[in-house]
Amino acid sequence: MLISQLLEYYSYIVLASILLTWLPVNDTTRSLTRLVGALTEPLLRPLRKALPQGRQMWAPTVLYVGVLFLRRLI
Repeated sequence: MLISQLLEYYSYIVLASILLTWLPVNDTTRSLTRLVGALTEPLLRPLRKALPQGRQMWAPTVLYVGVLFLRRLI
């Protein structure tokens, strides 16, 4: 139950990471972008390396789907 809930919260953070790429970086979004980046980059970095050349931009989406899949398994 706790792990499932943590995965749900993390999926929201990854979704926020995806949505923040659509917003311009300014003083308002900069701190939020840094926080979300600090929480998602440890998993996105190896995922980007594993994806084929030119597909690294899909890493947040792949991570989001992976977290949702993992949550379903639990």
